[in-house]
Amino acid sequence: MATFDFLARTPSGLLRFGDAARTAEHLRGGGLAVLPTETGYLLGAIATDLDAVRKVFATKERDPGNPVHVACSSIALAARFAELDDTARDLIGRFTPGPLTVVVPQRDTLPGELVTKDGTVGIRVPDHPATLQVVELLGSPITATSLNRSGAESMPLDRGQLETLVWPDGERVLVLEHDAAITAPSASTLVRVGPDGELTILRKGPIDLAELE
Repeated sequence: MATFDFLARTPSGLLRFGDAARTAEHLRGGGLAVLPTETGYLLGAIATDLDAVRKVFATKERDPGNPVHVACSSIALAARFAELDDTARDLIGRFTPGPLTVVVPQRDTLPGELVTKDGTVGIRVPDHPATLQVVELLGSPITATSLNRSGAESMPLDRGQLETLVWPDGERVLVLEHDAAITAPSASTLVRVGPDGELTILRKGPIDLAELE
């Protein structure tokens, strides 16, 4: 059985500095957190720690062959973990924070499984101040997978729903609730940037191909 520690936020959506630091340290130590984005809640673990990421997969009952994307807090952080050409930088700069995930070549600073596929990684910059605040303090991407059982709809955030997931025994999960921040009608648009700058939509979302081009 997991325990859930609900965090408070300021009116602007930020965490108090002490709670932000505590959440970043919790993730750095391999812990899990539920954080808001504009498309729903994500289940976050530090993306560079495979043991932490495995807990995310186990909780969601997700196929290990289906990697998750990672959430960054800035272009600079993304560039430490992914190879960003001019097209990728332009897309991230124009459309994020927001509902866009850009698939680009990974760097060897990320593990070669669970958060990468065929040498690529999906980079997401979610539009929520507290989530970006935590990632920036952590200094590392976190998993950007939705809070749900694999294949199911993203779930509302309440203790009863949280307890339906398969959390590791004894896991302490930090949770920030902010339903009003969820403004996008669907999961983020997923676009792959080819070596020649060609864009391929892998999942339709709030931002269409015409806007991206």
